Amino acid sequence: MTIVVTDFIKAPIERVWMIVADFSGLKRWHPEVVQCETVGHGVGALRTVHFRDWWATERLERLDGLEHVIKYTVVECSRVANIGVKGCITLTPLSAESTRIDWVAGLDARSEHAADVNMALKAYYPTRIGHLKAALGLLG
Repeated sequence: MTIVVTDFIKAPIERVWMIVADFSGLKRWHPEVVQCETVGHGVGALRTVHFRDWWATERLERLDGLEHVIKYTVVECSRVANIGVKGCITLTPLSAESTRIDWVAGLDARSEHAADVNMALKAYYPTRIGHLKAALGLLG
């Protein structure tokens, strides 16, 4: 089972991609990140993201600058139920100044935690997209 969160950003795709594609720069657009440590570069790189009271290590699975797709998998997490979550952000240009973002993510339906984790992700990602818009100077 996966969830899909779609939104629209009033900015050119390359401007949005520059932020989203920076695997080690999550703190730039996620204000709840306390620290982000990255080991390696490109596909296979690992980033450990520290929040106030938990952490997760994600592996970069795909980084495609032509298709504007980034995929990752949670490989370790202090919230054990989140291990195995796969995520994919895809950007699509709608016009010279408008971009569609589709964030598809989830835990395999065979996991006993899938329903709860996926419901939490469905609530979590719209806020993250709002933070991305703020980082682009589009809010407030």
